[in-house]
This record gives sequence, structure tokens and C-alpha cells, in this order.
Amino acid sequence: MVLPAVMARRGSSSDDPVEFELNVTQEQINPDCSDYNGNAVLVNQQLPGPAITVTQGDYVRITVRNFLPALSHPVSNVSGAGLNDVTIHFHGIRQYGSVDADGVPFLTQHPIPPGAEYVHQFRVINQAGTYFYHAHVGLQEQTVFGPFIIHEANGPSEKYDDERIISLSEWWHVSRASLEEYFLGPQFEFIPEAQSVLINGRTVHSIGNPSSPSCEGYSIINVERGRTYRLRVIGASTFRTLGFGIAHHNLTIIEVDGEPIKPYSVPFLEVAPGQRFSVLLHTTQPLNDYTIGTNRRWAEDVSRGSNGMAILRYHKREPRRRRSSISKRQVQTQGKGAVVTRLPHNQPHFPVAETPQWVWSNLEPLHGVDPVVYRPASRTVKLRATDQKMPDGSTRWFINDVSFVEPSTPILMDLAKHTRRPPSIFTPTAAKTSNGYDPYLGTYPLQYFEIVDFVLQSTHIPGEPCRSHPWHTHGHSHWEIAYGTGEYDEARDGSIRNIPNPLQKDVTLVYPRSDPAEDIHGNGTLATDQVGCGWSKIRILAVRCRSDNPGIWAMHCHNAPHMLMGMMLILEEAPDLISIPSSMRPK
Repeated sequence: MVLPAVMARRGSSSDDPVEFELNVTQEQINPDCSDYNGNAVLVNQQLPGPAITVTQGDYVRITVRNFLPALSHPVSNVSGAGLNDVTIHFHGIRQYGSVDADGVPFLTQHPIPPGAEYVHQFRVINQAGTYFYHAHVGLQEQTVFGPFIIHEANGPSEKYDDERIISLSEWWHVSRASLEEYFLGPQFEFIPEAQSVLINGRTVHSIGNPSSPSCEGYSIINVERGRTYRLRVIGASTFRTLGFGIAHHNLTIIEVDGEPIKPYSVPFLEVAPGQRFSVLLHTTQPLNDYTIGTNRRWAEDVSRGSNGMAILRYHKREPRRRRSSISKRQVQTQGKGAVVTRLPHNQPHFPVAETPQWVWSNLEPLHGVDPVVYRPASRTVKLRATDQKMPDGSTRWFINDVSFVEPSTPILMDLAKHTRRPPSIFTPTAAKTSNGYDPYLGTYPLQYFEIVDFVLQSTHIPGEPCRSHPWHTHGHSHWEIAYGTGEYDEARDGSIRNIPNPLQKDVTLVYPRSDPAEDIHGNGTLATDQVGCGWSKIRILAVRCRSDNPGIWAMHCHNAPHMLMGMMLILEEAPDLISIPSSMRPK
């Protein structure tokens, strides 16, 4: 079956949609030149999937078609979605007035079965920058992802000559179904490291020693000397936070998760699953090849080394192109010459020591801090994540003692049919005792324009590692306003504001920060129950989330195995104001 690359048809007016087609198929691939050829789910037969490129304010229509084989004996993962059912989520797109386009199974739609399709329609409102799309069923996102780039309507605020897209992902030498079975079954012990880290869908598993005759080698990022490039770096990894750097080059951060940043130079990036950065790269070095490298960050008891490599290749400077010639096109980054399976001798340097919060406290929004950060919150909701062994021997993640299981029917459809009762937690007594959770609805209801601080609390059993967790909010960006060590205590920690210039972003990494005093009982023995080991506050770590977008929104750890194992919750925001498409309403 030959399928088209991403197809875009632009209408004649701003109200006509820009149309794209994403066709999901199963292919056999060997992206890391190893002796393992695996079946993988791909978009338009590509890894990564094709880039979707639009302009701020565009109306977008994306048709997702599921060409995966129908299974004679359907296999379910954590809930009702079958192994070959599909949904596509547009990560970071806030979906104002279009919650039905968010792509979360059993929240906003039924999963798409083999042979069916789903049409996402939405307008890109008040957003520009680097985003991506990915599957939201099981672990399909390991290979089902692609860039989603929104260009500024009036041109970028920073000057550069051209741009390149760099996607970071992981590849296991085992089938997706086997991985899901392992994570959800009684044999689970820990998340295994991926055999390879891929840059733009490629690497060489055994450095300098490819095993496959079909090896495509390392990705080549072509640049001209004496130029300034915008690199859009997308954290499409499934599990691991990765360091990213380029030999003999600094990187100047200008965007995080769609938020323009005052230029800030770093020797390397720390990219958690779901995070995106734009950095400026100044090609001032001699004509040569330079190694683009990755390493594992916040990894316990495993090698920090990574085979996720690519090559930055300098070329002589050509006559300058006009800005209009590069603003809308998809940039071809792969070299068309000989396959390269050996790296330059130069290598990027990553510090051995890891610093919680990395450089986040040094970054500043280009246009100033949003005033909502300084307003009082309506309430604070603490989300305490724990992992527990179940009676059947399997392991599940819990948020406030609730492990997420998807509803049997999409919540949005229940609202359309008026079969869902309104939230009951907004009485003074219920609000104080519920910690924000409505057990009947199975959601955390929010009122329209309510400002809520969420404390993202990590835990561990003393003596065992404290895990980092990249929390992602659908439907909203948020502001991380504080962080701390050990267990969050509202009386002690509620007034802490230790992030000078909070950024608007949609992924916040909660760093491991154990407090030795909390790990040990008064008699000097290690605690045996789970204790706090670091928190973040977002207005949600605690982070601040402004409730200004009615909808049914997922909020979850973007470590995909953790999400699969239950580390997810639902924000039910102003359900009486949700815009429900006519196609979902009863006939």
C-alpha cells in the first residue's frame, strides 16, 4: 500500500481550512541499523511522521485514518482501547472551543478502530511555536509522532536565516504489545532502557558497526557556515529525559513549549518527554562535521551513555535566501549522499553532576510574566503520586489513591446526551474535604476562570530511587511557581515562590528531591512506607493553571509507561460551558 505524504490544501480565505491527512499503518522497520527488525505503527509510512506546518490563526482540518490490521481476537491494554485502535493528540495545542479535537480515548472521542477515520477540526488561537502530535493509545507514541509547527502571523521575534526540526525518540528491540503486557502484568519490575535513542528516526545501534544491510546511518543536519539557524528540538521520547548537545556549539534558548524566551545560552539542553525547545545555533566553526549527541538524565543505576547521535554537517555559504522562501516550507535536513555510519571524533560534553531545576530559574518570558501568577489562587490541590503492588502481582500508579482507568464511554458524549450529572464538590464543606476530587464523576472539576494551584508530589520508599516525572496538562499551559524537597506541607510551604519569572509551558518536570530527615524514623530506621521526595507547584509543581478553557482535559505523567499504569487524571472544566459539536449530539 502506497500512501501519500502529509497533504495540505489551503483554502482561499482565512475561514477555509488547511487540510492534512494522517494515515496510520503497520510497517517493519530497522531504524537503528541493528539485527532487530520490528513491526511498528507509523504515520504516512514515516518515522517521525510528516511535519504539519500552519500559521497562527489558521483553521485546521486533519483526517486520521486507521489502516492497521483488524485483530481476530482483540487485545485490550489498560482499558477499552484495543491494541490496534488509534487516537492522535495534538500536544500543546489548547483547543479553545474544540475539545473534541484533543484526541484522548474515552475522554473526548471513541478510539478509531481499524478501517475507520476521525476528523479533527480546530483553529490555532493565540499560539505559535514548536508542538507535535502523537498517539494516545497504549505505547503507540513510541513511533506515532510528528512535528506540529505554528508560525507567527507577523513573523518571528528573533532573526535567523533558516530552521531545522530535531525529534528525539526511543526504540526498543521488543514489540509494543510485549512491552504493554510487561508493564501491566505481574512480571513488571522496572522500566527497561530503550536499546536505542533516535534522532529524526535514525541512529546506529552499535556505534560504527551497523548490522543491517538496509542501514540508513545517522541523520545528517545540513547547515551553511556563517548562518544562524533555529533548531526546533522535540522531546518525543517515551520514557527517558535526555541531554542534547552539539560538539563545539552553544545553544541559545528562545522558546519553551511555545513560550518565547529572552535569549539564554546553554551548553546543552535537558529535554523531558513532551518538552519542546527552540534554540538559535550560530554556525561559526570551521567547515567540518560535528557530532550531535544525547545522554540519559536522571537515570538511576543505568549508564548515562546513549547511542542517540546525529551529524551537523557544515557547507560553504551560499547566496542569502529571502525570509519569505523559508518561513512556510518544510526544511529537508537529511543528506542525500552516502550513508554515514561513523561519527566525527568531536563529541558534545555533558556534565556528570545533575542539578535539579537545571536552568529553569534563569529563563524569562520574552514579553514579561503573566499577571495571573501574582493573583491569589482560589484553592490548592495536592496530587500525590504513589506506585503500589496489586493483588494480582501487577503494579499500578495512583494519584491520591486513585489509579486512572478510562471511562467506558467518552465523557464528552455523556455530556452531549445529558446523562452526566454536574460536579458536587463546590460546596464549602466538600471543597475542603475532597482535595478537589469528585469520586462520583472520577474527575477534578474546575470552575470557569478559577485559578487553581496544583502541587505535584513525588514519592518513594526510602532506599529506593525517587523518579522524575514530566507532568503534562491538556487544554492549558501552566506556570510553575515553586518547587521543594521532600513532602509538601501547605502550612510550611504554601507561601514559597522560588521561581523568579514563571514561564507558561505545558510540561513540567518534577525533579527528585529527597529529604533525608523524612526518609528516617525517629529511631533511626528507614521508613518502609512511601514518603515525599520532591514537589513542584503549577499554578500546577505546584503549577498554576488558569481555568479559562471549558473542556474535559487529561493531566498526566508524560512518561508513557507511568501513564499506561494509571498516572493520569481528568480535569472537568466548566462542563455546562463546553462547546459540543453537533455530530455528538443525539439525533
